[in-house]
Amino acid sequence: MLQILVPGATYDRSYWDFPGFDGRYSYTAHAARAGQATLAIDPIGVGKSSMPVGWQVSAPSAAQAVHEAIQAVRNGGLGRTWSKVALVGHSFGSLTAMLEAGTYHDVDGLLISGASHAPGPGGIAVIVGAARPALDDPTTADSVPTGDISYLSVPGARERAFHAPGDSDPQVVAADEATRVAGTIGILATIPVFIPTTFDIAVPVLIANGTADKVFCGQGGGGSLTDCSSADALYGSERPFFPKAALATYVLPGAGHSMNLALNGSEFFGYAASWVHSMAGS
Repeated sequence: MLQILVPGATYDRSYWDFPGFDGRYSYTAHAARAGQATLAIDPIGVGKSSMPVGWQVSAPSAAQAVHEAIQAVRNGGLGRTWSKVALVGHSFGSLTAMLEAGTYHDVDGLLISGASHAPGPGGIAVIVGAARPALDDPTTADSVPTGDISYLSVPGARERAFHAPGDSDPQVVAADEATRVAGTIGILATIPVFIPTTFDIAVPVLIANGTADKVFCGQGGGGSLTDCSSADALYGSERPFFPKAALATYVLPGAGHSMNLALNGSEFFGYAASWVHSMAGS
């Protein structure tokens, strides 16, 4: 089985293989040690992906781009042919993954991290309040189309919205902030379209959140209605949205929104690897 990894907004594929720190925060390195194959991709409009006009990049077009990547690996377009594919997302990448799986029904499993159906207004407000045109942010200005102000950056938002103070290394937080990337305004405006598609997802689904996620969990203090106090509580919050799926849930104690970068993130990596292993039947 191949895992295709989709990062969240303001991240590129390096979220899954976070550089430095002896690989401690690398999902891909942990998966490789478990004998599992991964392919981390840049969403449309990000990193080495194509860069359309920012307002034209919608949630459906982002999901279509992921769908095309899935078809490519199944058909041998990237080398080896893979008969089983799991889609793994973080944050907005999870929302894209749910939209893709619920629309195209072409994956064998879905791992959702850093996401729920009830984002908190407080967490969202921190992100929106930090947003500015990527052209006005020296870190991202050279990575977006010339003159396109519909690409956005969120300098200063990570420490306040993505990390839990008690479960993060200040050096990791600083490195995360320094490597922020731009996202598009179009996908932000259209992302709620993923919600009805989850009712039709009929493959195994794992939802994994940090208990202190300010964006998507009530315990994070951002006003989310999702209960992440325990795996059972998270299951109760999300089960109604996945009536056809074999649903499993996991919470990483104390972790913030970007749970890969939590001090105890390796616990999530280990659980994810075990879930993928059992789902793949290998």
